[in-house]
Amino acid sequence: MVIILVLYIFGTIWMCWNVTQMKKLTIVDTVKPFVSILIPLRNEESHIKNLIKNLQELDYTNIEFILYDDDSDDDTLNKAIHHTATDHRFQIIKGGLLPNGWKGKPHACHQLSSYAQGDIFLFLDADVLLKPQTVDAVIASMVVNKADAISCFPHFRNSSFLEYCLTPLLHFFIYMHLPIRLSNNQKLLTATAASGAFIAVTSTCYHAIGGHTSVKNNIVEDVTLFQNIKKNHFNALLLRGSDFVECKMYGSSSATWQGFLKNCFAAFHHSYLTAIAIIFVYTLYYLSPFALLIYGLFSGQWWTIIPYLCITIQRLISDYLSKNINLFSLLMPLSAALYIALLLTAMYKYTVNDKTSWKGRLL
Repeated sequence: MVIILVLYIFGTIWMCWNVTQMKKLTIVDTVKPFVSILIPLRNEESHIKNLIKNLQELDYTNIEFILYDDDSDDDTLNKAIHHTATDHRFQIIKGGLLPNGWKGKPHACHQLSSYAQGDIFLFLDADVLLKPQTVDAVIASMVVNKADAISCFPHFRNSSFLEYCLTPLLHFFIYMHLPIRLSNNQKLLTATAASGAFIAVTSTCYHAIGGHTSVKNNIVEDVTLFQNIKKNHFNALLLRGSDFVECKMYGSSSATWQGFLKNCFAAFHHSYLTAIAIIFVYTLYYLSPFALLIYGLFSGQWWTIIPYLCITIQRLISDYLSKNINLFSLLMPLSAALYIALLLTAMYKYTVNDKTSWKGRLL
């Protein structure tokens, strides 16, 4: 029993230390290079108005905005044109059919880069909103940290049950499982992490690595892009950006399930061994404390509550840093159970070649 308690206490101490190793986006006076904000759009008519309004409220002036309509089935293109008609900083590109050998997002980002004139490319998802000073913070953070590329996981605005349960795990995985100091070590590719919702990269670095052409058929293109940056001896950093960047990632439980389903097994390069190991660890470390909690409450053996207390502290730390503390912060076993169910479903679908679709396209 002592060994079990030590593992939970050590895990909590580890997380408390690990989070201190991630630097934040910060603002200092520095140069003002020309920045291209590049946003792929695929069936984003519900987001387009707020997206454009948010971009127009940015403080940074040496900037251009390029939006690429990725053959949307809805009214995304018309709405994008309408809401940017009087703003010369915007360029709307109408895309066509997806070429063979490409995934949708890498191709859209590749097309965007071909029109960009900036010294810095800032790739955003259409559901991302920025604080007015975000671009200043990006430039300052790149200069201060001598970074050729940076990425941040945004603060997630949740509204549905599965969003509250699952999206906070994206931050939790980073703070608990990623050795952040090693991740920002340019030689250790296996510890690389990035969020495709928010990636800034110098145009020099981007073109030197072949841009999104180098990840053209990759579902988890963000991490692979950062690995390629490291391979080519550029400096790529993961920073904390929840103070500046937020995202309404899905909007419903069904969309959340599909969104996680397309990435959770692919993130392990479809390795059954790795996925089974993750399921085993999560079952023991994050599900069993609930059973111990119930046992302790009825038996009066209060030491059995310690594992649940530890994983709750871990989750609260992660949710505090990502600005997502709520009732679900106390229910880490529920999030773990749903994640295990997702991973098992994704493994099954991959095994039987039942491809997942996303925004009307098979992946």
